[in-house]
Amino acid sequence: MTLATAIALLVLASPAETIGPPTDPLADLAATLGRLGATQPVRARVDHRFTSSQGDDPPNPEGLVTAVATAGAEGLQVTWSRELLAEAEREEANLASAPDARTPVRDALFDLRVVTVGRVLDAAPELLRALQGAELLEARDEAWGGAPARLLVFKVIPRLGARERRYVKSVQATARVWLGPDGVPLAAEQEIRAKGRAFLIITFEVEQRDRLRFSLEGDRLVTLHRESEQRSAGAGEKSWRRSVTDVAPLP
Repeated sequence: MTLATAIALLVLASPAETIGPPTDPLADLAATLGRLGATQPVRARVDHRFTSSQGDDPPNPEGLVTAVATAGAEGLQVTWSRELLAEAEREEANLASAPDARTPVRDALFDLRVVTVGRVLDAAPELLRALQGAELLEARDEAWGGAPARLLVFKVIPRLGARERRYVKSVQATARVWLGPDGVPLAAEQEIRAKGRAFLIITFEVEQRDRLRFSLEGDRLVTLHRESEQRSAGAGEKSWRRSVTDVAPLP
């Protein structure tokens, strides 16, 4: 057997994927998300918890609110119980005589914006926006919840407005996305750290962490669990806030 013949046989025996074009995990993920049209309606119970603190004060009592949300061809509908709205109104009225009174239900109700409800019931567009301009740092097999999965690690670029760009001097942001065998996201995490200076003498730092867990409901990527925590410090003051949103699809 000649050397040329041996090389030819080795090439023909090689798996097709070893000589094909390299794949682009980011492009593949974007294509998968783009195919999720969210045309099928979904109805779900949404539980939202929220707490925060300012300065050295202990965290405020955690407030819990529950809504029933429906997303479909007619748009988004969010229903609050009469009892929940009455409790938020009682807390609001109590501030007239006790300005320092805690208002956990009212605060949680304010924190769960309608746009947030819409995003947990259709998570693909927000995830696509977060990955715009991202740079893939790593791709490896890593199980999620005891099941086979593929982990993608990205360097992401937070969108800053003109005013924010004047003050933010450095920002670091990374995202991790776990994909199932079908390429659909199972979970994601994002961390953002920013430092800056305002009015020449005021320095500040901001740190935010988000953790999400997804489920494919028809042609919708639904966020079953979303946990967000933010810390900031500057001008001798500091603040902290944490929210947790749990979504349970309903028949």
